[in-house]
Amino acid sequence: MRKKRLGIIGVGSAGILSLCHFCTWLGNDWDVVSIHNPDKPILGIGESTNGGFVGLLEKGTHFALGHSEDLEELDATLKFGSRFKNWREHTWLNPLLDGNTAIHFNSFHFKDFAYKRLAKIWPEKFRVIEGDVKSVDNYPHKVTVNIDGNKEDFDYVIDCMGYPKDLSQYVMSDCTPVNRCIIHNMKDYELQYETDHIATRNGWMFGVPLKSRKTYGYLFNDNYTSVEDATADMKEVLGVDKVDGKEYLFKCYYTPKMIEGRICKCGNKALFFEPLVANSIFLYILGVRMFFDHIVENAPAADLNRRYVEAIQEMEDVISYYYKGGSTFESPFWDYATKMTAERLEKRQAFKTLCAHYAHLKSQGTLHYGPTYAFAPLTWEIVDAQMGYDSFAVPAMA
Repeated sequence: MRKKRLGIIGVGSAGILSLCHFCTWLGNDWDVVSIHNPDKPILGIGESTNGGFVGLLEKGTHFALGHSEDLEELDATLKFGSRFKNWREHTWLNPLLDGNTAIHFNSFHFKDFAYKRLAKIWPEKFRVIEGDVKSVDNYPHKVTVNIDGNKEDFDYVIDCMGYPKDLSQYVMSDCTPVNRCIIHNMKDYELQYETDHIATRNGWMFGVPLKSRKTYGYLFNDNYTSVEDATADMKEVLGVDKVDGKEYLFKCYYTPKMIEGRICKCGNKALFFEPLVANSIFLYILGVRMFFDHIVENAPAADLNRRYVEAIQEMEDVISYYYKGGSTFESPFWDYATKMTAERLEKRQAFKTLCAHYAHLKSQGTLHYGPTYAFAPLTWEIVDAQMGYDSFAVPAMA
């Protein structure tokens, strides 16, 4: 009997998470095939994660937070939350949405770590094909992938090949006021088990601690701040004479059709948002779970695509929510950021309805469970209080 075949193209974070999920949940009547070009570089910066990432890694690779050798292999450190500084007069630790502990890891190490473990744990189904993907053709009963001129047929494919070349079929997001990032790495730093979220005059700066280094990313809007001014501010905040200077100009976008035919888009092929509170990783995992339901349970693609877009729009609201109250800085950027995001949220009826629902739960003394991941109520009651928003206030008695 022919084994069914699932092809997963790409070995960035989304590709590896997809491999972990499907090796775990598909039976041995499947081959789960990782397709990648070893000559193609990945983005390769330190990444901050959430509890769902760790949970999936545990299932797929038997990674364990308590095993120091596992952390060493990934150049990883523990993460207990995101430290918000300069967003308000006080500093606070923003809790994780789905668990108390996650990790920061070095994405350069991720593929080798996962490949070794997946081959050992799932030998009946894990397979690898190396080569450059020239084309992917979606047919009613199969997907054909051209790999260096060799055509391979699959029952389904997950496309994790990175940023799309053409964004004309994507929705451009207006959730964030930043569009550019400057990267700098520091080898000498004091380790704290949290991701930095430091508001700056021109935006904010993340800090991701690895065992070998700490990666900082200064996010700003080049319509309000020049690269030179942002670089100067980054040097001042970090107390350094120069920065690495690698920079990324980005747009935020998402696909309205995560599943098309027998292909699922994941990772940057499905969406890209700025890295505030590691929001995108949840959406990667949600997408592959939904595709599993489509493959195994015949869940309709249209329903899954609709639910996926709703989850993405909730994440858009999360990003706007942080900016809408401003920071401790008064500057052209923050004038723009607070006005733009507050006006956007005012138009988001789903966000206002959720706040009203949480206010009702709070009035009943049951604000411990909500209908959405993005605004997990226990976490968001804490966040909301720290931000001073009072979004879930119980209506006053008449």
